Amino acid sequence: TPALSDIWADWSGPRLRLAPRVEELANDYDGRVVVGKMNVDENPSTPMRFSIRGIPTLLLFKGGQLVEQVVGLADKDSLKKMLDKHVA
Repeated sequence: TPALSDIWADWSGPRLRLAPRVEELANDYDGRVVVGKMNVDENPSTPMRFSIRGIPTLLLFKGGQLVEQVVGLADKDSLKKMLDKHVA
């Protein structure tokens, strides 16, 4: 099952606009994609591990491997196209 991670921080203004889209995707892909969130301030080693240079960032994992990365705001249709490539 693919897993989408929303990488965010309290101080990021754009995350407020992206969060509702991620929640909608979680509902739309319920049972087909696992969706989670991670605050970089609470997990400071993760940004370095995945070369995250901007917040918000969405990471898509499949089979335990990072397969897609989206930095900044993205519209829901673009995110759905990305997910659809990896969902059976």
